[in-house]
Amino acid sequence: MKQRIVLGCALVAAIMLAPRAYAADSIRYIVPGKPPVTLDAAALAKLPHASAHVGAHGDTPSTWDGIALIDLLREQGAPVDKALRGAALAKFVRVTASDGYQVIFTLGELDADLGAEKVLLVNRRDGHPLDSMDGPFRIIVPVDVRPARWIHNVTTIELVDGSSRTSM
Repeated sequence: MKQRIVLGCALVAAIMLAPRAYAADSIRYIVPGKPPVTLDAAALAKLPHASAHVGAHGDTPSTWDGIALIDLLREQGAPVDKALRGAALAKFVRVTASDGYQVIFTLGELDADLGAEKVLLVNRRDGHPLDSMDGPFRIIVPVDVRPARWIHNVTTIELVDGSSRTSM
């Protein structure tokens, strides 16, 4: 019996200390009614470069490099810029990590003419690819004092229609 307990404890310890599963090397972009699009580092590298020098959780600030989330949305045909009006203002973006953690951003807060919130999808920190704890892709929000919306191991970006479609 004692041997089983020791083996059971060893198994639990091995599972808990095992390296985390790596996130996918690509991101799925999902829009209702359309097939999902797979975006890898090469596809994202074609978009305008964006960076921020900022720290989180008391860390020394780092330089994070990638793209602005709004540029990815624009490239994929999301209703931004002049098209962001009326019913489109009820759309939001849900970002999901490999561990199921999710955050959302409204199109209005991301759009340059409305909220102009700087949200970056990054794949490099201080000139190096993100490690398996952070990447290969991570969302950072440089202005957030508490980085709860900084989401690591991003696997999915989804455009969601949040309208209730009911009139009052």
